[in-house]
Amino acid sequence: MDDEVESIEMKPASMRKTFTLRNKVARQAAVNFMPSRKMAYSTLRLRRVSSEHNALLEASMSDAPDAVEKQADIIVREMEQHHHLMEDNPLSEELRREALRDLPQGLTMKRNIRAKLSASVSLRSKRRPISMFKRMKYRISFTWKKSRDHFRDFIFSIELWYEAIRNIEGHLGSAVGSYFHLLRWLFGLNLMLSIFLISFIVVPQSLFDNGRNRTELKFVDFISGMGGLEDTLLFYGHYHDGIISTGPFQYNMPFAYFFTMVSLYLLFFAVLCYRTADSYRRNFIEPAGGGGGGSAVRAALATKLFCGWDFGVASPRAAALAARALYHEFRELLNEQNKKKEVSSIWTKIRQRLTNIVITAIVLGFIFGILYGLWLLLSVEDLTDNREIYISLIITAVTAVCPIMLHFIVKLEFYTARTALYVTLARTWLLDIGILMLLLVFWVQSDKSCWETSVGQEGYRLVALDVPVSLFLLPGIELIRGLLFHYKFIETPPEFNIAYNSLTLIYNQSVLWFGMMFSPLLVVAITLKFLLLFYVKRETALRACQTGKKVWRAAQTQTVLYALVALSLFSTLFALGSLFLRSSPACGAFGGYGRVYELLTEGALRLSQHSAVFAVLHFVTRPGPIAFVLVALCVAVYIARARAGAQRSMARLLRHMLRLQAKDKDFLLSAIEKVSNGEWLYSPKSEEYGADSHTWKYVNEVRKPSNAGYHFDGSRLSHSFLERPRSYVKENRPSSYVERQKSNEDGDTDSSFSWQGSSSYLNQNDVEKS
Repeated sequence: MDDEVESIEMKPASMRKTFTLRNKVARQAAVNFMPSRKMAYSTLRLRRVSSEHNALLEASMSDAPDAVEKQADIIVREMEQHHHLMEDNPLSEELRREALRDLPQGLTMKRNIRAKLSASVSLRSKRRPISMFKRMKYRISFTWKKSRDHFRDFIFSIELWYEAIRNIEGHLGSAVGSYFHLLRWLFGLNLMLSIFLISFIVVPQSLFDNGRNRTELKFVDFISGMGGLEDTLLFYGHYHDGIISTGPFQYNMPFAYFFTMVSLYLLFFAVLCYRTADSYRRNFIEPAGGGGGGSAVRAALATKLFCGWDFGVASPRAAALAARALYHEFRELLNEQNKKKEVSSIWTKIRQRLTNIVITAIVLGFIFGILYGLWLLLSVEDLTDNREIYISLIITAVTAVCPIMLHFIVKLEFYTARTALYVTLARTWLLDIGILMLLLVFWVQSDKSCWETSVGQEGYRLVALDVPVSLFLLPGIELIRGLLFHYKFIETPPEFNIAYNSLTLIYNQSVLWFGMMFSPLLVVAITLKFLLLFYVKRETALRACQTGKKVWRAAQTQTVLYALVALSLFSTLFALGSLFLRSSPACGAFGGYGRVYELLTEGALRLSQHSAVFAVLHFVTRPGPIAFVLVALCVAVYIARARAGAQRSMARLLRHMLRLQAKDKDFLLSAIEKVSNGEWLYSPKSEEYGADSHTWKYVNEVRKPSNAGYHFDGSRLSHSFLERPRSYVKENRPSSYVERQKSNEDGDTDSSFSWQGSSSYLNQNDVEKS
């Protein structure tokens, strides 16, 4: 081989150029048979790149005067596709210089390309002095970004209960940790609500009261919310319906109450929607990458495997907790990846589906039966003296017992562990929201002079009676079961019931959404309850509960919990917007208005004095414009879904191309290994494919794939391909071949083609002839 190289170097320059071109031919013939070039389809971009590559090879092999210019134009056109190279700044100039340095071209060609690129950059550049408005806009945006980053770092540095939640995840896994993450997030949300309500509503009213309305309180009043607590800051009926004057300042209490409540409802609804969408994107869309559920699990597993360890951990205790948390997360991911789908017959599937449908119908009937019984109970007026307390006790018992019943009922159905959790959450949420909607409808239709205060009292009683159940009764039962398991009295340890505990949080938050309008300080009560609940549940989980036998990933579960909280707020907005239209004239901040919306139309906007604005609003609220907006939203949703489908198709195509690129690497590595071992000649055709080699058929008929990067033209070479090249592997081979039908797939080629040694043999043959 060294002798061949020395003999080639002794030849003239034109002959060496011919050898170089033939090497390119052989190399391109090998590229044509890589796996990525055998795709049955190609995008327009691939075809454009392929055609430009063909033109580049033809220009490099041509001796025409304009061949160099043509080749330079093709390279410049390719580099212009990269926008970061074509900007008029020092960084792009340095990138262009590096790109030119890496080009496998001569110095003359590089100078020509650099001149063309400089001219193109000069035409593209639009450097103008920045105006004062743009400069101010840039400064504001930079300042906002820096402030946001500093605030995010500050929040991260004071993250509440971080070590406690990491400890829980280390002992019980991320599924249990998702409950505590939800509890911490709801606590922060309610804390912000409490600050706003106290600042804009409670404090001005307390300044107006100035210590008045002091009444004697009894113990039963703290449970029922009636008696001495009825006319206090706790409920809607106590708030003033006029302007509050404090020295030289005046405060319009109806406006403050209305706009504070509406702003907080809409603001936190937007926050919940963003949180739910962001959690869905992080836990469903990004891990999948446009693929199926299996790819999502593999991606999450790879992320945890290579990027899961926190190298900032310094103490051995923190390292042990992090290791245990990673162990539980690997266990969850591997359990989901290795789960096997049971193969069952069609009749078995029909029986399972029918069982699920029948049980779901029974459960829905059970829920509506409870709601109907509650309505009848509310309609009975002459029950006892403390009728309201007993009704609230019955509702609290229903909301405490029914989730446990639904948890056992779902075991009769044919669901996976995660699907069973979702079904239980949905059924219990429907029961809780149905009870709250029923209470609101009942009191709105009642003849009570201040029904708003009654709704606030219902919410207060539900929260007050749920405190002993959530903070004492259920944790005590779990601790007793843990002690019995510890001393071997029972065989199964208590498991942390994620569904039941999460539904307790969602139920309390739903009561807050419904009661916040009619009892502003109810938010403060639920915030304090969540604070105590975290420490009680932490001790119960660490001391009494064990890791569940059924393991699943908790990321999607956390998304579902956020979605249920958002749906609770949406149901509240729908109920208040539909039912809270008339206000009681005898009490509350809206007592001076017959309808609640008159506070906005007559009080703030004064539409009766502006007929044009009133006519516009009257036209906008008619069914026709509303229907047009709904149709436009439907069209926008359809367009968004179509774009998402196109992006998923492109993602699948790119993923397939990446797999083919990986196969290209294996192909080239195996080819390099064979070349290094001295296998330079054509491989013989296996006997099962016929009497002749596909290589001979390829060379004679000049056959190539449709998406190949090079058009093989034998007439351009100085020697003829009409003579079959001699094989050193097998001397006596038949000269005829059996015709076979071409494949229907465009670009299909026989994988038995071997390019090894083609250029060397052609060069050797040409040397012998010369």
